[in-house]
Amino acid sequence: MEPKALRCLSRQLVRELGVMDKSVSGTRLSPLQAHCLIELNDEPLSGLALSSILKIDKSSVSRMLQSLKREGLVESLPNPDDGRSIISQLTAEGRLQLADLNDKTNAYSAKIIRQLDSTEYDAIVQSMKKYLSAIRSVTKQAERTITIRHIEARDNMAIAEIILAVFGEYGLLDREGFSFSDPSLYQLSEVYSQKGSGYWVVELDGVVSGGVGIAPMQDGYCELQKLYFLPSVRGMGIARRMIVSALEFARQEGYRDCYLESTAELKESITLYQSLGFELVNQRIGDSGHHACEILMLKSLQ
Repeated sequence: MEPKALRCLSRQLVRELGVMDKSVSGTRLSPLQAHCLIELNDEPLSGLALSSILKIDKSSVSRMLQSLKREGLVESLPNPDDGRSIISQLTAEGRLQLADLNDKTNAYSAKIIRQLDSTEYDAIVQSMKKYLSAIRSVTKQAERTITIRHIEARDNMAIAEIILAVFGEYGLLDREGFSFSDPSLYQLSEVYSQKGSGYWVVELDGVVSGGVGIAPMQDGYCELQKLYFLPSVRGMGIARRMIVSALEFARQEGYRDCYLESTAELKESITLYQSLGFELVNQRIGDSGHHACEILMLKSLQ
């Protein structure tokens, strides 16, 4: 995967949709004004809130709102929750303008959809959601100092404590048959130094905060192992980023399939695995010793 093709497609998509035009879908609205009306249709908002939603600076929002007020599409009123600020809402004319915009853009979108069958449409929607999620993850990660690297002996204690902390968080420490009972829990750097194995840790602002591993199984199979993160790392897309890298490592090592075992209590992880193409299976592969893991999943790497 490389960025050039994605950037090219993104540019072409923007151009074909007319986003760079001065007006949207035959209306007198600029793209930015159209986005503003769409957001204000849900509820009145302050300039600061609009700035955050539209990802533009507050001065640009102020100028845009002034232009919409001059055209009679938006009006200002005191913020009932904060008397020091002003919120904006649509006027009756603004709602009519937005309804006209929606009618025209929906009609155009319907023409596009007619070029696709239902399977293609669903695939595009899911891909766009993943693309949007990836963009948002990059934004969150850019705000912190993140280092992803191979595990070292100095990380053994920190990763073991993270694994125990996560099992404790989910109330699982009183149950046997999970990875926290592995005899090698405090020697992971040695365990994953073997051929065909790898374990990666993430440092968030200089603190080891989680990790994920790949280990060989029977011929052609590897196992995704010990994916655990502190709460401070979650919701930033780091776990997905690390799994993607781990799976690429597995492909380069020649594995055909990747297997994993988990438990229903770790529901956020299950959702993540499914989003990456792991599917539920009924039969165990190999003997991990984790008999308490009732969720078995498999992903083809080819």
